[in-house]
Amino acid sequence: MMTHRFLCANHRLWLQSNPVAANAHFADTQDTGQWYREQGLWQQALPYVGCAHQTAEIVLTLEARDKASSVINFTSSAILLADTWHKAGEYTNSRDVLRNAQQRLVPEHTLCYQQPVLQACIRDCIKALATGERFEQDLYLTNNEPRLSH
Repeated sequence: MMTHRFLCANHRLWLQSNPVAANAHFADTQDTGQWYREQGLWQQALPYVGCAHQTAEIVLTLEARDKASSVINFTSSAILLADTWHKAGEYTNSRDVLRNAQQRLVPEHTLCYQQPVLQACIRDCIKALATGERFEQDLYLTNNEPRLSH
């Protein structure tokens, strides 16, 4: 279970009661995190992409109008955070983000049973997260195999 908290309790509560601010905060933190990532500054990117992901989860919980966009933003922010953790050498955190995001989307998939297009979108996002998780595991195993000496 991921124990990292990028948003403090007060900021989280404020974002939960202000959907417009939550959407703006998601965009700002995602953009800033991406800028640091483009510089190869993984540790500096983490707080921003972490805040973006946790904000995307808040928006996912709040957003009823455009659920598909909320699901896609949540998924893409999870993949971005997992990739940033991975590049920072934190393989367990990387896998945890992907696994937790999959688990978070399962109830959303179930709840939208009367909306087949949205359900397909959520199913595709869960698959993308699962593919990312398998990729991370394969990469971790490849990078950490014991080397045989000759």
